[in-house]
Amino acid sequence: MALKIKKGVDDLTGIEGKRVLLRVDFNVPIKDGVIQNDFRVRETLPTIKKLTEQGARVIILSHMGRPSGVPMGVDSSKQDHVEAVMRTWLAEKATGKTDYFAHLPPKDKAWILRNVAKDKLPKEWGGNVPEEAGSGKVKFFAGFDEAGKSDLLNKWTAEHEQERTDFQFLRKYHGYEDENTLAPVLPLLSELLGHPVTFAPDCLCALPQVEELRNGGVLLLENVRFYKNENAKKEADRAEMAAVLASYGDCFVCDAFGTAHRDAASITGIPKILGHGYAGYLMKKEIDAFAAALSKPEHPMAAIVGGSKVSDKIKVLENLLARVDKLFIGGAMAYAFLKAKGFKIGKSFCEKGQSFRDKYGEEHDSILDLAQGLIDKCKAQNVELFLPVDHVTHTEIKDTDSPNVTSDENVPDDHLALDIGPKTRKLYVDAIKKCKTVIWNGPMGVFEIKAFAEGTFDIVKALGECDGLTIIGGGDSAAAAEKSGYADKIKHISTGGGASLELMEGKDLPGIAVLDDA
Repeated sequence: MALKIKKGVDDLTGIEGKRVLLRVDFNVPIKDGVIQNDFRVRETLPTIKKLTEQGARVIILSHMGRPSGVPMGVDSSKQDHVEAVMRTWLAEKATGKTDYFAHLPPKDKAWILRNVAKDKLPKEWGGNVPEEAGSGKVKFFAGFDEAGKSDLLNKWTAEHEQERTDFQFLRKYHGYEDENTLAPVLPLLSELLGHPVTFAPDCLCALPQVEELRNGGVLLLENVRFYKNENAKKEADRAEMAAVLASYGDCFVCDAFGTAHRDAASITGIPKILGHGYAGYLMKKEIDAFAAALSKPEHPMAAIVGGSKVSDKIKVLENLLARVDKLFIGGAMAYAFLKAKGFKIGKSFCEKGQSFRDKYGEEHDSILDLAQGLIDKCKAQNVELFLPVDHVTHTEIKDTDSPNVTSDENVPDDHLALDIGPKTRKLYVDAIKKCKTVIWNGPMGVFEIKAFAEGTFDIVKALGECDGLTIIGGGDSAAAAEKSGYADKIKHISTGGGASLELMEGKDLPGIAVLDDA
């Protein structure tokens, strides 16, 4: 597979006043409504700014999480539907009470607050709750504790029993899940861009917001995965949704490398309908980096592969063996190789079973045979294979001030190997620094625990000190690089775990293939 270079956003000209559909990957970690890591959002800023500076009207599409999704159906932009869904949110989640209250019409807010004793009302109200807007009802409501808010709102919902019986029916068509909404991204994106970004609460009923966009404006659509059609197995179902989304725009730009391995309505469907597709700066950076590493690499080239299961990395290992000069194995998968070579691995994780079928559908006699087969292929193809020569171990997977370090490849019977040892670290680091191209996917140990993080962090540092092209293939490896403090030294850290893995497996990615060739 030769990864082709694609036309980029710089090739897209004459877009002043044009509506540009920009597919991004804003699938960021969120806890209690707060974004924990904004790396993916920041990475898209150059593309957004390039488009807005040219006077384009930018419409951003993204997914968030893995919501159940629903088929295309009811027009959820209708006010009665929106209000019913909000009540569902309240009834099912019991959160966001003040937000919910704030969205109600003034007369309904007043109805709710009339259940408060008159002597508890603000003095300026004179014992009567005003119905006019701007009289402070939301501020007053926000002052109640959670139990008090729930009591007031429960009285309100009791007056709408018919709508409550319809909640599940309405929910079925709307697909909204507050844990997967893109709404928390809106204030962050507005802050980073330095101007307000508007929001369409339903990606398939966004025409009113689209028509209000002005030159240089940005609109964020709600989660495209709230509709099953986004990732439907049937192309006709995906095309139905893509047709609606494509109707919002004149041009299509994709900056969502993290989902480029998906044949989805918003990834491949839109460019097929519009007849073109351009790579955003982030996408083009990913394509160019992997093209350099996989198509025309400088040698010596190395691959560092970690993780827990050999069976999950078969295609990666086999594809890279045809390209690399050195192969470094770490993580739990290393113990299958060491066991195949006859070393003791104690209680370390090692895939078990005899005959098995891997995730690609291929049959294997056993994990150990598979590991031995890869060892033999390295010898046959003159690839230098590096396996751990010592380990950092413990009796259980928990932090400790005094982890055990083995003297050789063998692990004590009552211990688990949880990181590569100091001799292995030096061996790996010295060899990595001499390479001109290095691709890494998978940590060397349980880096989330301080006692077992040194091996992974030393690899990141070595990549940062390497003069050649260094690529970290997303997922846990990218998270480890960020945690190590050396991420800024790496030439390229991929934003797509699954996508980068499939590229390393030698696959064509639908979301890249559909874009215009340069």
